[in-house]
Amino acid sequence: MDKFICPECGSNNEGDRLLLNKEISDNENKDPWSSVLEQISCGDCGSVIPAHLAERWDNLSVDAAKKEWLQVYKKGNKKQKIL
Repeated sequence: MDKFICPECGSNNEGDRLLLNKEISDNENKDPWSSVLEQISCGDCGSVIPAHLAERWDNLSVDAAKKEWLQVYKKGNKKQKIL
């Protein structure tokens, strides 16, 4: 597993981790968070980050993770509801 780095503040202080198991409906396809099944909160700034960005899966660079965070996920930064 890659080391946690918050794309919002650059912290290495990993907070809570949430794993979700849910079905995706057609209405949710417009929300990028609808397909995020693992999220990690930053222990410093409190931002809730998709795990694939915080841990930079598939050799994602820190800069690319930060760019995706800012362009795609930051606006919807919230813990997902568990249904």
